[in-house]
Amino acid sequence: MTAALESVSVYRELESDLTGPQGPFALTTLDVAGESMRVYRDTPGSLDDVLRGLTDAYADSTLLIEEGVEYTYRDVAELAERLAGALGAEYRVEAGQRVGVIMRNQLAFVVSLMAIARRGAVAVLFNSRETPGQIGAAVSDASCVVVIADGARAALVRESDVLAELIVVDGELPTGPARDYAGLVASGSVSPEPAAVTADSPCLILFTSGTSGRSKGVVLTQRNVCTMIMNLRLIKEMNIAVNARKYGMEADALRDLMPKLSALLIFPLFHTSGLVSLLTTMTSGGFVVILRRWNPAAAIEMISRHKLAMLAGPPMVITDLLSVNPPPEAVASLVNISPAGQATPPDLVARIGAVLPSAGRSVGWGMTEATGSICTAGGDLLAAHPDSSGPVSPVMDVRVVDPAGSIAPPGAIGELQARGPLIMAGYLDRPEETTAVFDGTWYRTGDLGYLDDNGLVFVVDRKKDIVISAGENIYCAEVEYALMASGLFAEVAVFGVPHERLGETVVAVVNTHDGREMTTADVQDIVRETLAEYKIPTDVVFGRGPLPRNATGKILKRKVREAYSA
Repeated sequence: MTAALESVSVYRELESDLTGPQGPFALTTLDVAGESMRVYRDTPGSLDDVLRGLTDAYADSTLLIEEGVEYTYRDVAELAERLAGALGAEYRVEAGQRVGVIMRNQLAFVVSLMAIARRGAVAVLFNSRETPGQIGAAVSDASCVVVIADGARAALVRESDVLAELIVVDGELPTGPARDYAGLVASGSVSPEPAAVTADSPCLILFTSGTSGRSKGVVLTQRNVCTMIMNLRLIKEMNIAVNARKYGMEADALRDLMPKLSALLIFPLFHTSGLVSLLTTMTSGGFVVILRRWNPAAAIEMISRHKLAMLAGPPMVITDLLSVNPPPEAVASLVNISPAGQATPPDLVARIGAVLPSAGRSVGWGMTEATGSICTAGGDLLAAHPDSSGPVSPVMDVRVVDPAGSIAPPGAIGELQARGPLIMAGYLDRPEETTAVFDGTWYRTGDLGYLDDNGLVFVVDRKKDIVISAGENIYCAEVEYALMASGLFAEVAVFGVPHERLGETVVAVVNTHDGREMTTADVQDIVRETLAEYKIPTDVVFGRGPLPRNATGKILKRKVREAYSA
């Protein structure tokens, strides 16, 4: 048996032990829309159940460090209970109602998440990097009872002309209905009763880019989120089981030797990747360190000072860190580095191994609509299959569908489709768009790939016309829409090109009406009027003739991209 096959065989054997009838992650089945769905038998009932359990287990352990100040699980939970009490007393927030959060990563963000969960309400996590117009549209779509915002984002909400109730974390209160966060927390009652929710109750709404420039709210249920947490726990136990087998140890003995996880929180908490980073750490009783602005030198200093064990971030962040050649002793505590949020450049995993040989590496494949990762790979499994995204979660199914709509055999490329308890309930108030991405209970991911004979997932391309730059999804159509809406262009084609640091950058090829002369800055300013800064094309090409089209008049973007790259 080859090393590659042996690594898969060992993984499957250990996973079977953990998910078998007597295992801690035993599986059972539910009937959903007439189809059988595998779930973890002991999945918690709600996010609040999980958070209260972690607080009870790790009350006096550090949960978060911000600006050098440490906060324990008990500290954060007490603040959350008071905020939950204030949300009920002052805003009459009840189970199922929506409470918005828009701010940079900070203590108040974590407190807000826990408080909203305590009330059984739905945490609506807005992208804080968007323009006032996009923020206003998202806030309007979400119909929140109240929005908790830092001072800078509260000003953006007001600038959007949406008259939302605001709780402001810092800075001056804006005009309109607004209350001070610190005052509310201080006045809130302690220990509100946990709200009654079901597994199918909405838990989180996160936003993903839309083709017209208006973001779509992805509705995740309590079951979605709690299944994701069970997956994180299973991944941890699988790592222990694999290494115990590898080194001839008992799993319990190895578990006792392992330190609690600690991580530098890089991903914004309005991303699933940010929530996964936080919850991965919390499920082991560990802590996160808030880094307000990405800076590789500052990151290395924090890793060294706090002996951090885990670093997860977009490939851009990992590349930046490696590029400054960190002193080995400064990053010796790192035991896992996970590029995430977008496709990992083929050479990055190898570079991590060369610069930080003692740190484990892991990769995965997922999306917001799947509550994070559908599959993951690390350790010997990743070493044996470096191009794979790993085996599918035991509660998920993945199939490959060819262009004719038939199920593709192993090794054949087609659209990857997934189903299971991680898949979203749908897009907020967008039934037609929800219907369009489902085939029965199968979610059409828009990613192209294949399954090998061992059931490992390999992602090779994207079917959807999007650019992923520094971990942010940018729909080409929304940039094209912004340009065409100006009335200045006869033709526009937007696409992504590879970039060593950012993963991809946006390119726009344009033809103006009547040959009107414009500069790159002119085109960028037009996009800047309606879209966020990270969506602005970094390069603009002015066409020297009509763009190539097919028989139906559709621009052949592949040929435009090829001409640009030539």
